[in-house]
Amino acid sequence: MMRLLFLILLVANLAAFFLLRDSQDMPGAHSLAPVPAAAPLQLLSELTPQERAGLARINAVSTPPPTPAATSRAAPAATAALACASYGPFPGADAAKTGTQRLSRAGAEVHERLVPGKVRLGYWVYLPAFHSRKEAEAAEKLLQKRGVKDIYVVADEADRNAISLGVFSQRSGAVERQKKIRTLGFHPLLADRFRDTPNYWLDARGTAAALPAATVFADLAEGDAGIGRADLPCAGASG
Repeated sequence: MMRLLFLILLVANLAAFFLLRDSQDMPGAHSLAPVPAAAPLQLLSELTPQERAGLARINAVSTPPPTPAATSRAAPAATAALACASYGPFPGADAAKTGTQRLSRAGAEVHERLVPGKVRLGYWVYLPAFHSRKEAEAAEKLLQKRGVKDIYVVADEADRNAISLGVFSQRSGAVERQKKIRTLGFHPLLADRFRDTPNYWLDARGTAAALPAATVFADLAEGDAGIGRADLPCAGASG
């Protein structure tokens, strides 16, 4: 009985041995491949120039381009180029205020600036100063006898003893008056009359679209003086 059991175990062990050997020789058998040794760590400074150039090319190819959303998050949008201009002269504070409102609505930053100036009052027709007031008054009476009205002898220091023959808003009216007095044997002169007044200027800063042409202020001008525009360099602007 013991001998039979021994023979059975022997046959079973031999069968298992041959089965295991045959399975290792089969084409589809799995086997563990040896793990290759890891390459030693190498610093960038230890690479040759050729190896560095190759590494740069690999990084350039393998790095994907940034998406539009990523670009907008990484860097702010480019700021539009700034422009600066000065508008004027405006005839008064009300006109300057209206001009400021128009520029502000267009998106410009506006600063008001006052500059001493003069405004035309009209055209003055006059007889130049006589040597004395007595002579001036005699000439005044003679003109009045010949139908000339609205005249007087000037008492101001600058034009003392001159005879004022009228101030006209239009030059054509002044020229007509001058011709009439000449027919009476006198030689009147014509001059522009001004008064001191501050000129209002608006200095604006913004994009080109926010700085319109001066024609947008044409309705604010008075008399012969128009409102112009002068382009200026922007203080503190780069580029």
